[in-house]
Amino acid sequence: MHSSVITSLAAAALLPAAAATLDKPVIKPPFPNGGLGSLGPDLMSSLPIAAHTTTDWDADHLPRDCKTLAQGAGFSPLDVSAFDIHYDDCKAQPWVFCRHKDSPLSKTDMTELFGRLPVRMRQFIRHIIALPGQRSAGSAGDNIQMNGDCEITVFIHETGHSLDSHAFDPKLGVPFSNGKAWTDAYHKDTAVTDDYGRTSQQENFAQETVVSVYDKNVEGGIGKIQPNAQAIRNAYTTLETYIGNIIIPGGECTHRLENSPSVPKADSARTRLVARAEPVGEGLTRIEPVPFGPILSVRY
Repeated sequence: MHSSVITSLAAAALLPAAAATLDKPVIKPPFPNGGLGSLGPDLMSSLPIAAHTTTDWDADHLPRDCKTLAQGAGFSPLDVSAFDIHYDDCKAQPWVFCRHKDSPLSKTDMTELFGRLPVRMRQFIRHIIALPGQRSAGSAGDNIQMNGDCEITVFIHETGHSLDSHAFDPKLGVPFSNGKAWTDAYHKDTAVTDDYGRTSQQENFAQETVVSVYDKNVEGGIGKIQPNAQAIRNAYTTLETYIGNIIIPGGECTHRLENSPSVPKADSARTRLVARAEPVGEGLTRIEPVPFGPILSVRY
C-alpha cells in the first residue's frame, strides 16, 4: 500500500544526486553479495551493545518530528508508539525512538542496532522512526526514517549523513564531503564503494562511513573482506583521520541534540481546520533505497 509512495519519493530524491554522478568506477572485485550489507555480520560481532534500559511513552503522545515523518510517509500517528532509550554511556538525556505497529523492526531491534554504534556517533542523531514498507531509509534534521527491514549498515550509513554535517571542523567544509580534504582524497582513489556511492559525494561519504567503521573496529580491517581496498583507501583513511575516535566505541557523549517536543498523536479540531506546516528539525527528508544487497542470515 505504501511501497509505491516510498519508491516515488526515493526516485524524486535521487534526481539531483544523479545529475552529479561521480566519475570513478565501482571497485573491482565488488564487495560480496554486491553491496555493503556484506559488512554487517562482522560489524554485529565486533561492536558491543551499549548497556541500556527503555521506557514506553503514554499512548497519546509522540515527539513532533516522529508525528511529522509518519504523516509524511502516509501513516497514521495513532499507529505509532514512542519509547525512551537510556544508554549508560549518555546520561544527559534519553533518545526517543518511534515505531509503527507493523514495522518489521522490533523495539529491541531498534534499541540494539543503534546501541552498537559508538556513542560519539550516536550523539548526532535526534530520533529514529521505524515504519513498514519497501526497504529504504532517509534522514531529515538528524532524524532517521527506517522503512522495512533495515540492518546495521543502514543505521551507520544514515548516521554518516549527520556526521558529514556536524562532526568535523567547519573550516574543512560543511558538509565535510564538499570540502577540499574529502574531494582531494576522492581524486587520489581509483574507485568508489558501489553504484550508490557514485550518485554524489554525500552518498560516497556515507558509504565510506560504513567502510571506515568496519575498518577501525573489525579485526583485519576492510582488507579482510575487500582484497582491493587500496582502490578506495584515500577516502576511508581521510575520513578516519579527520573524524578520530568518534567511530570507535568508548567514552561518553559530549553533547546531545535536543529531542523534539511532545505533541498529541491525534489532531485537535482546530488543527484539522487550520493546516500548519511543522518543520522537521532542519533540511528536507531524503528517502533512499537501501543499496546494501540482501540481508544476510546471522547468528548473534
